[in-house]
Amino acid sequence: MGRHAAIAPILPRLVDAATAAAYLGRGRTMFLEQVKVGLLPRPSDRNGNVDLWDLRVLDRHVDQRSGLASNLGEWD
Repeated sequence: MGRHAAIAPILPRLVDAATAAAYLGRGRTMFLEQVKVGLLPRPSDRNGNVDLWDLRVLDRHVDQRSGLASNLGEWD
């Protein structure tokens, strides 16, 4: 066992369309259609020919759509 065995797995911050879609509970096709018409954020980066989405941007988008972003300070 290596000395870093207790470290949690590294979760990527930038993910491809299939992973981003699954993260939001959508199928890849619906996800890409919603990106195309502006209902979801566009990719944040590219790795070669693969578009990548930042999970924090997706989180922020969902927070804003749900109204959570405007209420974040109310629980303090």
